[in-house]
Amino acid sequence: MKKPLTYRLLLIAALVVCFSAPGAAAPASSAASQIDWEKIASRRPGLKVLVLVKSDRPLTFEDLAILAEKGFVPADRNPESVLGLERVVCAGCLGKWIWAGPLPSHLSGSILEHFALAGVYRVGFEVEAQEYMGPLELQITAPREGFGKKLVYSDQVVKPACSQNMTVDAAGNRWLRARLENVCQGESIKFTFWFRYDVNMAEILDHDLWLSGKPIGTEIPRAVQPFLEPGHKIDPDLPAAQAWAARGEPGPPDARKEYWRLAKFVKRNVAYDKRKRAAYFGGKMVYSDLDLMYQDVDETLKRHSGACPDTAPLECAFLRARGIPCLTAGRFGHFFTVLYVPGPGWMSTSVTPTGIPLIRSPGPDLVPYQRWKPKIPLKTTHWEAKLRIDLIEDKN
Repeated sequence: MKKPLTYRLLLIAALVVCFSAPGAAAPASSAASQIDWEKIASRRPGLKVLVLVKSDRPLTFEDLAILAEKGFVPADRNPESVLGLERVVCAGCLGKWIWAGPLPSHLSGSILEHFALAGVYRVGFEVEAQEYMGPLELQITAPREGFGKKLVYSDQVVKPACSQNMTVDAAGNRWLRARLENVCQGESIKFTFWFRYDVNMAEILDHDLWLSGKPIGTEIPRAVQPFLEPGHKIDPDLPAAQAWAARGEPGPPDARKEYWRLAKFVKRNVAYDKRKRAAYFGGKMVYSDLDLMYQDVDETLKRHSGACPDTAPLECAFLRARGIPCLTAGRFGHFFTVLYVPGPGWMSTSVTPTGIPLIRSPGPDLVPYQRWKPKIPLKTTHWEAKLRIDLIEDKN
């Protein structure tokens, strides 16, 4: 019996490697749920959720193994650190929580609908330009507000110390501009951002494309119409995009239905480029312009391979060809599309309670989440996020 239990605990540790920041929790809200989770699970069983698990006695290895079998693991700390506690926040898929059967009598759990998300986001660079010695200005997108995520605190530090300032563009993206007066080959530049969000799951789900119904009305507001037009690296006039659009059903497009059709097209025709992702996160990719990381759509189709920075502009090109306004967006380690649905408004194709919002393109162009000048070769050597979940007391 000990060997299976040990194996399951090792599995737990492997699953939570990206949620390793420790933190204490405040009392949780006891308000009745305002969300029909069973109805949502029927349409979005894979939706990532957080669950507050309570125990009538100190948590044991066996308790964690039971939770792991339901697909839930500690959300913001190592499993060993919750042993002996009487409650823990776990992360997993909604469908598994709803349909996996009851917990033992000494355990109970409820899905978190309102909580605080705090943490740190780090990114580091190394100058690869041979024989270069001169100034370098870096612009990095900082944590910003997103659907259902109110940014209540933010701070940052840059090393080496340099002049810096924060600006906000028309789309709400927060850009930290740092200017180093003199850099040379081999020099490292590190950015650290601290943040805290007030997260409201009801508001997040209001912007989940997969939960939207049919479009309400067909009129596209004037302010949204530019997101139907061609943009940098997004060309709806590509023959492949036009051919895909022509195969849609007659009449005004249903954005949710069409995106599902597109997702199946991408899955059939574009293999995920795991080597590109591994190389980037492994600190092996060197760019003189981060725009080069986003592969051209025709190249992605020709190679039948791409990572999410490549499939996001492809999706936008095809959706605009179909008459669906859309834009590219990105958060830590993930890039996706946001679609406009007449009536509900802007809807996301990638909803997660713990994702850190970074960028939404302010116009029809694809906009990289980092940029620098002069355009000298830089290598991204470090990129990580550590999160902590704090429960919020219901004041009502």
